[in-house]
Amino acid sequence: MARRLPGTGAALTVSKGLSAFGGVFEGRRPSMGVSGGKAPRVQHHKEANNMISRRPLLAAGLALPAVSARAQGAPLLLGFTTSKSGNWVTLTRRNEIAVSLAVEEVNAAGGVNGRPIAIKMFDCASRPEQAAVATRQFAEDDGALAVIGPFSSSECRVAFPVGDRLGIPQMAIASSAPGLSAPFRFAFRNTSDEAYLFERLLPVSREAGIQIRRASIAYTTDEVVGRSMGTDVYPKLLQAAGIPVAGTVSFPVAAFDMSAQVAQLKAQNPDIVCMGGPPEPAIALVKEMRRQGMTARLVGGTTIMDVNLPERMGADGNGTLISSTHFYNFDTPAAKAFSDKFVERARAAGETGELRPGMYDATAHSIVHFYARAMASARVTGERGKLAAERAAIRDALRAMRDVDTIEGRLARFTDGGDALKTAYVLEIQNGSFRLIGQRAPTA
Repeated sequence: MARRLPGTGAALTVSKGLSAFGGVFEGRRPSMGVSGGKAPRVQHHKEANNMISRRPLLAAGLALPAVSARAQGAPLLLGFTTSKSGNWVTLTRRNEIAVSLAVEEVNAAGGVNGRPIAIKMFDCASRPEQAAVATRQFAEDDGALAVIGPFSSSECRVAFPVGDRLGIPQMAIASSAPGLSAPFRFAFRNTSDEAYLFERLLPVSREAGIQIRRASIAYTTDEVVGRSMGTDVYPKLLQAAGIPVAGTVSFPVAAFDMSAQVAQLKAQNPDIVCMGGPPEPAIALVKEMRRQGMTARLVGGTTIMDVNLPERMGADGNGTLISSTHFYNFDTPAAKAFSDKFVERARAAGETGELRPGMYDATAHSIVHFYARAMASARVTGERGKLAAERAAIRDALRAMRDVDTIEGRLARFTDGGDALKTAYVLEIQNGSFRLIGQRAPTA
């Protein structure tokens, strides 16, 4: 069944079948309409349709875009591994708006050497094993040239080895555990790792007059990046900066009563509490800190960079410091145009709170453009018999990129380990919004 969604030129084809968990699901996939003719359909492997869970992928009003009349021919396919539930859903739920807008921009500009690009999405629900299934499906069944995502470090730790064995490029949206992509030939991350960012947050904070004499550490135990930040990144970099660590507490992502942990932190009397983990436990932590009378600042990395974090923390969050590779007030013409369109789409979809794109929305948008640039350079065809060579050519073109302007700022390059070298922005929460207190451009 196909229906056209308001405010878009795209139709959704709705199908039903059995999920991997044995239940009936309703899956939606986009039909990329071409002006003046019947919409071409991405062909799906019949067995995969019966075996792979396809949870609902598109919220109302968020259909993937129609292909512009200026880009014609069979679409070049990219996979998109995303999450509609799970630990990171507050950071992932609007990524598809950003991806949709980027596809529209590429196709309106003539596509990739005259060919449109198309997206196929897979909802892995923040589950690492499902992220690996998505990679395998995109590579073996769908004939995708590359993959947008996965999102988190936990997902990437499982999906990156699969993609490397199958020879398909993947570019993570948020993974920032140090060194995670380094062992793999086809793994990239459009993020700078937490060590790179925290190393820049400390001097920027001091230059802004923020006194940091003593630190404590809090982290989640059941997420790869949280553990990495709490047991490796923070201890090493605080020691290198000459800041003593008074103590460490830990808890699962789902923890809601942190009174015992905060009692320990209060006894340590730190100036900052360095947090590793998703936004939800960070919010619970800072609220309990204030309830117990602690005045220490919470310090976090990209893992808590929710665009709605100031509103969600309220006054308890005042003084919180975050290192990010995106600031929503970045006001280049391209960034402003993207933000305006994003807000319009988010509002139409019923989103509330801060509607401007967050860090991971901007990151997902840039990934589409990086792939488009790489595919154009490699002059890909998407033909099945050429997939292995063309995927390798895309990988090589990504590694050769230098000084690429994006809506986030400038990508200097991808490191040998596959990480993006970008400007680090240090943000402070004050009175319900983010305030830029300083930034550091990459040195190379």
